[in-house]
Amino acid sequence: MDTARPFAGIEVVEFGQFIAVPFCAQVLSEGGAHVVKIESVEGDPVRQLAPLAPGETRHFLSRNRGKHSLPLDLRHPGAAPVVERLLARADVVLTNFRPGLAAELHLDWPSLAPRFPRLVVGNVSAFGRRGPARYDSWPPDQRGEPRTQPLV
Repeated sequence: MDTARPFAGIEVVEFGQFIAVPFCAQVLSEGGAHVVKIESVEGDPVRQLAPLAPGETRHFLSRNRGKHSLPLDLRHPGAAPVVERLLARADVVLTNFRPGLAAELHLDWPSLAPRFPRLVVGNVSAFGRRGPARYDSWPPDQRGEPRTQPLV
């Protein structure tokens, strides 16, 4: 093992945005891992926060240096074979989808483990899956869902 690059030879597929997962993948990349960051076709939302140039921000550049970006519409039927090929050679997959989306996309541990038994799956949730601050305890408009009742 190359002690200067302890993660050399590790293949990582990142489905992350904002802070936690991109930072984790950044550390792995700086340690020598090969990281492929899957972004929506529109790009990681962080690309739009105070841009330096179109699609480039200080935050995005600092958290995604050393990675390969692949824009992909995960709901498009043609995306599945691309994801399968990436996962077939991956050692690690990192996600921070909203609760339930990883399962819907078959990118959660129960879906991946039978197909890729050696894959290490990391999932981060900003507020956890349980407890008073869990995602489903937020008001619908803060979860990106339309309000079910008007404010009066």
